[in-house]
Amino acid sequence: RGGGGGRGGGGGGGGGDRCLGWEQVRITTNGVDKFQWRHSCNADGRGCEDLMLNLDMGLFRDIDGYIDSNTGQITSFPAGSNCQDGGRIFASCFPIKGDTDITASVVTLFANNDNEQTFINEFVDVYSKMLNRVATPAALQSF
Repeated sequence: RGGGGGRGGGGGGGGGDRCLGWEQVRITTNGVDKFQWRHSCNADGRGCEDLMLNLDMGLFRDIDGYIDSNTGQITSFPAGSNCQDGGRIFASCFPIKGDTDITASVVTLFANNDNEQTFINEFVDVYSKMLNRVATPAALQSF
C-alpha cells in the first residue's frame, strides 16, 4: 500500500493535517502489547483502516536494528533522523531501503494499483510452487 511513505516525517502531529503517513501504534489484546503500523489517513478520505506489520514495513523501510526483538516496538531512530525518541513513530523516520535491496523495488511495483494483475500472476506462481512442495494438503496445515 505505498511502502511507508507519507508527509510529515517527524515526531510532530499538531495542526489540522492528519496525513502524516504510516505510524507505529500499540495494540493491547488480552493484556499483551503488540505493535503494528497504521496509516493516519488515506487520499480517498477513509480513516485508519489500512495496517501493516513490522515485517511488511521492513520490506520497504530500513527498520532493522531499531526494533525491540521481543516486543516489536521501535526503540530508537537512525542517526540524523528528525524524529525524537519518545514521540510519535512514523515510517518516514527511517530510510527507504537502498538500490541494492530488491525488496523496495518489488514493493514499489506491487503498490501501484495499475500492477494488480502483475501481483496476482506472481502470487499464483509462488503459491503453486509452495503447494507442489508439500507431500499432502495436511502437511501444509502444519505450517
